[in-house]
Amino acid sequence: MKGMGGALAVLMVVSGCIPTRTAAPTPSPTPTPLAPNFERYVGAYRTAAGVTFVINGHGHLLNLRDSTFRQLYPTATPDRLTTGKAFAIPVPIEADIGFRMVGNRADQFTMRPVSRPQFSADRLLFKETDVQVPASGATLAATITEPLTPAPHPGIVIVHGSGLGPRIDYGIWVGLYASLGMTVLAYDKRGNGQSTGTYPGEFPSEDNLNIYAADAAAVLGYLASWPGVDPKRVGFHGGSQGGWTVPLAIQRFHAPAAFALLASAPAVSVDQQGFWASAAESSTTIPALTPDLEAQLRAVPPSTYDPAPALAAMRQPALWYNGGADRTVPTEFNAELLRGIHHPNWDIEILPGVDHGLFENPSGLEKDELSATRLANGLWDRIATWLHTNAGTPLIGR
Repeated sequence: MKGMGGALAVLMVVSGCIPTRTAAPTPSPTPTPLAPNFERYVGAYRTAAGVTFVINGHGHLLNLRDSTFRQLYPTATPDRLTTGKAFAIPVPIEADIGFRMVGNRADQFTMRPVSRPQFSADRLLFKETDVQVPASGATLAATITEPLTPAPHPGIVIVHGSGLGPRIDYGIWVGLYASLGMTVLAYDKRGNGQSTGTYPGEFPSEDNLNIYAADAAAVLGYLASWPGVDPKRVGFHGGSQGGWTVPLAIQRFHAPAAFALLASAPAVSVDQQGFWASAAESSTTIPALTPDLEAQLRAVPPSTYDPAPALAAMRQPALWYNGGADRTVPTEFNAELLRGIHHPNWDIEILPGVDHGLFENPSGLEKDELSATRLANGLWDRIATWLHTNAGTPLIGR
């Protein structure tokens, strides 16, 4: 699928990760090449003021209050890291971060910004359980992350975008949803990581999407039966290509989903998405949806996969959010198609100046994400509020 990898990985914290740069010599402490594993720091942390931070296995640090997003850089001192003033630009150093370890895992970090007072954040305690989910022709390796608050909890399944889809790529979403009081299941795509079965390949043919949708339905059914989960409040998160997978899992494979959140997700056909990505790739600016371009998009025959039937049949509440600077999905045209379905319980939002990876990046170019300073401002509060209304999550500090 044209253009559906790359950035989304990082954020969407979705699949894969954007390469980071190593630092030039600087005054101590000096950033060094990335450690091979940030697992000891992975999780959600909260300050006394109620600000929540999430760290994933690639060493990405997200502040859920102001959407700042940084790469962590190890130093010569164990468990002492730094961040730069933009996502993946290590110098000049913006903050020094020290982690307090209990055994082989951090339970607190203290951040010392260069120009602001220092503060500490304590790890939020979750229960993590590795499980094996049976699916047609495969066993899917997954991790269930549960808050330690009183059950029952709403649940959410993280559905992959394009790419190989290891669980580590979805750590930001796991931390976000678990910090909101949800039980979260993330799994390795079939044929990858610790999951068995045959990997169908990257291209989103209808056959391949059917395989992924059947897997997603099996995983959601598994989570709905997990002790401590409210089976009537279990839904999907789907990013990028997951926007095709999730409605198909609900319509064709009868996944008992109660809601869906769909990030940078296409409602266009696979062929229309490819047409847009090719047009955007050849342009120095985001193509404007002129009447002529809209006519061209509508004229693209849906010879590969058209999600329209699955979308029309989907009755669950859904939050769709796409960036206005997306070079992969034609956001304005996408929103027109979604609004034309006339589902009253769908919220369809366009995030100005935000790219496919959810970075504030007006050019939409993947190379410019390196110097971006944050993800879409206000998005996490919007997600928390929407889930409070549609999944009964508590409104807690973020």
